[in-house]
Amino acid sequence: MNSNTRRPERTQTYKHILTDTDRWDSYIPRDDDVFVCTLGKNGTTWMQAICALLIFQKPELDFNPAERSPWFDATFQPIEEIVAALEAQTKRRVIKTHTPLDGIPYHDGCTYITVYRDPRDAFFSLRNHMDNMKLMVIDVPDMEPDEGFRFFVDAPYTPGGPPMGLEAAVAHYDSYWNYRHLPNIHFFHYSDLKRDLRGEMGKVAQALDIEIDPDLLSRLAEAASFENMKSKPEQFVPGTKLDAWHDPSRFLHKGTSGQWKDVLSTESLDSFEARLAQLLPPDRAKWLKQGSD
Repeated sequence: MNSNTRRPERTQTYKHILTDTDRWDSYIPRDDDVFVCTLGKNGTTWMQAICALLIFQKPELDFNPAERSPWFDATFQPIEEIVAALEAQTKRRVIKTHTPLDGIPYHDGCTYITVYRDPRDAFFSLRNHMDNMKLMVIDVPDMEPDEGFRFFVDAPYTPGGPPMGLEAAVAHYDSYWNYRHLPNIHFFHYSDLKRDLRGEMGKVAQALDIEIDPDLLSRLAEAASFENMKSKPEQFVPGTKLDAWHDPSRFLHKGTSGQWKDVLSTESLDSFEARLAQLLPPDRAKWLKQGSD
């Protein structure tokens, strides 16, 4: 088969404490559905907000984008409730997943938006995330940062299992990268969003086939700025109504890159580079770490 005609297939089942991809059996597709496909702590909530702002084309939303675009294959909420909520939506729908592409449905009419981040930054963001949760749903070993990072780098990965380490992150990346030839699969990087949010939002608009006035795009980018979102946790942070966080504003935390530089040892950083080199060729490893810069 010509590589440019290959289509993804749902061939892998993912079942662990957070995810059950059998829930996709209940998914009722619409041709203009948007999938936000990310690893945890790679900019999921940010991209959900960006998509909602572009779809509704107004900087002040009367709903929380993270709650309107459900995490479909998560096990937290009955699937019947999620399906009913999606079916009730009349505007274009946004659906969240952290699952690799081989575990979710693929439709030519849908749009798949991926976001990736330097795994080192994602690791530290996850540590803050876990510390901020009131209810611990994952049994994570209590390790100091350097020890925990080495565990992250060395953790083995089995397809279908929990995404616990660097190899799992690369497997997720690979699953979408292998179908980058398809016009409805789009790659974005957290660092690029930080460097030029307005420009990257323009690219998201193009991916969604949305024409937008330049002045409005500037106002939407301001609404999607990290500073604005962090100042309005009730508007943008998921789970605030459920009292899930010690401090909802910490959900977005620093939003910076390179926070690992003054924390991790040279040995840990060298181990990361060596393992990443085993998993990815240099050009793809470079993009995963820093985006297009």
